[in-house]
Amino acid sequence: MNGIFCGFSSGNFTTEMGILTLVGVSIVFSVLSIIALVVTGFKRLDDHWQKQEEKASEQALEKEPTIDTTTLLLISAAAATVVDGRFRVRKIRRLLSPKTKRTPWSSRGRLVLQGSHTIRRGK
Repeated sequence: MNGIFCGFSSGNFTTEMGILTLVGVSIVFSVLSIIALVVTGFKRLDDHWQKQEEKASEQALEKEPTIDTTTLLLISAAAATVVDGRFRVRKIRRLLSPKTKRTPWSSRGRLVLQGSHTIRRGK
C-alpha cells in the first residue's frame, strides 16, 4: 500500500477529507439528537400516563366501597365453614379488578398461595 489509501496520501490532509469528516460527524450528532428527542417524548408520555393513573386511583379511594348484604352473608358463611368458633369479618377487598387480564401463571400462583394458608381443625 505504501501509505496510499483510497486515493489519499497518508501524510496530507485534504479538503475532501475535512468535508467528509464534518459531514460524518454532523450526521452522527443529528441522529443522536433525534434519538434524544424521541426518548424525551416517551418520558413525557410516561409521566403523563402515571399522573392519570394516580388521579384515577385517588378517585377510586375516595369512592365509598359498597358490597351488598347477600355477598357479605355468603363470604361470612364460607369463612364459618373453614373456621371453628367465633370470628369477625373485618375487611373484604377485591384482589383483582374485573378489567385485569388473568394469565394462567398468575392464577396458578394465587392458587398455590391460597392453598398454603389452610387452617387445620383440631379434633
